[in-house]
Amino acid sequence: MGIQDRDWYREEYERKRRAAEAESHARSQPQRRQREIPVDLLDNANPPPLWGADWHWSLKLLVWLCIAVLMLIAWRLVR
Repeated sequence: MGIQDRDWYREEYERKRRAAEAESHARSQPQRRQREIPVDLLDNANPPPLWGADWHWSLKLLVWLCIAVLMLIAWRLVR
């Protein structure tokens, strides 16, 4: 082993040892608790998406067309 190889090996060994020490030190330190957010059972902040909100525009158009036709039929029957 040459002098450069020996020095590189020692430096690499020291770098790995310092990294392992820093990691073990970070694990041993108690983690700061983040501010707890109260649990909202209804989850008003993130409501679920409405039924049909992720449909393709053409399918939405067909549904609105069906609604319009049904309303026209109901209006004709009532009149």
